[in-house]
Amino acid sequence: MKLRGWAARMAVVVLLGVLGACRKEPPPAPADPEVALRGRSLFQRGESARGEPLVGLLGPERIELSGSVAACARCHTPSGRGSLEGGVEVPDIRPSSLRRAHPRATLDVEDHSRPAYDRATLLRAITEGVSSSGRTLGTTMPRYVLGPSEREELLAYLETLGETPDPGITPTTLTVGAALPLQGRAGEAGQDVADVLRAAFAEVNAGGGIFRRRLELVVEDDTAPGPDATTRLVKRGVLSLVGSVRRGTPDSDALLRREGVPLVLPMTLGEGAGEVDSPIFFLYPEEPVQARLVVQHLARADEEHVLRRRPLVVVRSEDGASLGWARAAHEEALRRELPAPVELVLVDGVPGPESLQRLRQSPPPALLYVGPPSGLEALLGALERPRLEVPVYAPARLAEPQMVAGSTLPVLFVYPPGVENREAHLRSFSAFLQRHGLKPRHVAFQLGAYAASRVLVEALRRSGADVTRADLMLRLEELRDFDTGVTPPVTFGVNRRVGVQGAQLVRLDAASGRLEAASPWISLSP
Repeated sequence: MKLRGWAARMAVVVLLGVLGACRKEPPPAPADPEVALRGRSLFQRGESARGEPLVGLLGPERIELSGSVAACARCHTPSGRGSLEGGVEVPDIRPSSLRRAHPRATLDVEDHSRPAYDRATLLRAITEGVSSSGRTLGTTMPRYVLGPSEREELLAYLETLGETPDPGITPTTLTVGAALPLQGRAGEAGQDVADVLRAAFAEVNAGGGIFRRRLELVVEDDTAPGPDATTRLVKRGVLSLVGSVRRGTPDSDALLRREGVPLVLPMTLGEGAGEVDSPIFFLYPEEPVQARLVVQHLARADEEHVLRRRPLVVVRSEDGASLGWARAAHEEALRRELPAPVELVLVDGVPGPESLQRLRQSPPPALLYVGPPSGLEALLGALERPRLEVPVYAPARLAEPQMVAGSTLPVLFVYPPGVENREAHLRSFSAFLQRHGLKPRHVAFQLGAYAASRVLVEALRRSGADVTRADLMLRLEELRDFDTGVTPPVTFGVNRRVGVQGAQLVRLDAASGRLEAASPWISLSP
């Protein structure tokens, strides 16, 4: 009888348990992926999908935080797992934590036990700073100002936070992509970049990889028909891009921003490098910025104020890069209260007779050239005949021996890598190439690819085992004076997307092909 009574009591307990389970609140419906995607921008970057900054009010004084400094990921980390921020322990806000009741808590922001959060209490915590227990959260938690759309988007993203890994991440691999030209004139350089990236990743993998994950490289041909290579890589699902020879189209750049995909150290001749809060991190300043460096250098050295009486001259072609170079020189001259430079446009790639006549009649204190190599060669020949002592400044990509052979004019090239420690860099890099059976061909591109691999690997290691795209972005922003082994120290920041902000003026020895220093290092002034 006693056994039967015990069995009956147990049956009642089981039945009550089943009934209680049936009464439990059902799990929330899956978030709309499109709405959650828009919410990710708020959480990670502090900006709505409509380009409006996230606003948070901090402390009793209601100090306004806006944009990236208000982004939730800054304290809670991009994965939502929490952190130690300014000595304050920030809680885990992933769904697995928020949906679970906490019988005891020791965090500064919430030092009492609390029940599980639902949508209503979570929204209240975000906008009013009140816990699911009804207690006021600490002053380190901003009270966010959210419109109806932003509320739905942020809640939708929080429901998915940390639930699935970002694209390109598996338990055993980290897949990154490179958009490279593999055909045509630049095809050989693109192949060299791919080979260097693969060799660099092979060395990392041989040493155990990144937290026991292998680095894998996927290359898309930027000269192939159809969608551009950057777009194809994002759609294939890579963690990040690295070492692309140039930026993609405006649409693909917008895609990188929308998806939060970092592009590490592309080499580019176009404009737009260094945009605040961009996912694109550049190694060297673009050519228009190099024109600014030239004007800054000339203005600092102009002790007799010659530039105030005689304007600089810019000789350029009609392409976009040349127009950007001329515009940057113009803006920098005006910023330093100098006369606007005179612009002379190339005709069929070479200086026209009228332009040459003007230069001979009124030689400028200096000439900035940007255009095809043939135009520089023709310009130097034309200036030699009347023996004009006019220094000529040009981007380093034009530093070819045949350009300066036989010229007595001072021709100076803007060279962002600089020549200090160059011999040591080249020896180390040559040893790397030899280890992997590679030849030094397009050395500037190969060095850039090697630097890109070093920067990416360092950022991945700093991101830890739970890496996300947003984690990677934050670790890149935190990089300070990082030694790639082949470049000047690289530094990024929240408002800094160009790692090396400066350059050196160099001369090219036509006989040996060596670059020789013609100035100290020139740091870019704000």
